[in-house]
Amino acid sequence: MSNFIEKCLSREAAPEDIDDFIDQWHQNPGHQALHEFLGMTRDDYARWIADASVLPAIINSRKYPGNSAPSATPDGPGA
Repeated sequence: MSNFIEKCLSREAAPEDIDDFIDQWHQNPGHQALHEFLGMTRDDYARWIADASVLPAIINSRKYPGNSAPSATPDGPGA
């Protein structure tokens, strides 16, 4: 079964669907911690709890592991 992050990456879910996934976990938590169920690291989960607006960045970090996401501005002289 795919987790929340994986489903967002495959466009089967959207960031705003996270509450539905949390509800699913509460209904049947099993032996997984919530952050694992969502597909987050403990650090990602802590960042999201502190500031929910970072969720898209957390999802995108899985697209570009190692923080190698394309830059919004090109590198060049004076950059």
